[in-house]
Amino acid sequence: MLHVEVGPDFELVRRVKLRLRAGVEGFETEADMSAGTPLPLPLSDLQQLGTGRADLLALQVRDRGLEPLIFEDDWIVIDTSDTARRDRELYAVNWDGEACITQLQRRGGQWYLSFINPDFKPANARSGWLSIVGRVVYQPGRMLTGRL
Repeated sequence: MLHVEVGPDFELVRRVKLRLRAGVEGFETEADMSAGTPLPLPLSDLQQLGTGRADLLALQVRDRGLEPLIFEDDWIVIDTSDTARRDRELYAVNWDGEACITQLQRRGGQWYLSFINPDFKPANARSGWLSIVGRVVYQPGRMLTGRL
């Protein structure tokens, strides 16, 4: 990891790319060198999250499904210790071997991958293979926890 000077009021979160495979629980990571440095997270926000730094990963969004809330190429932080499905929360998921940032919604007793961008249609989670990598908890400058 690159050495980065930040004040004592910040914690550094590793920027990674996910390596996923369809049908396989879990995930592997590789360092994302496109940004060059870890993502600084204010300690006050880390304390609000109530999770340990070791459970946090910074990912760069690679799709437009949550625009205008989260844009392609934005950075987000996920909590990999939080994989319990909760209605209307944002998650990083393995969807048939592809990394996807989505909102999970429960309708009629079934789970759907839902999107804010109207160009993206909801997908029934039963129509593909789904594994939760972690819940989206932070985007630089704002907390992203709770129902949207």
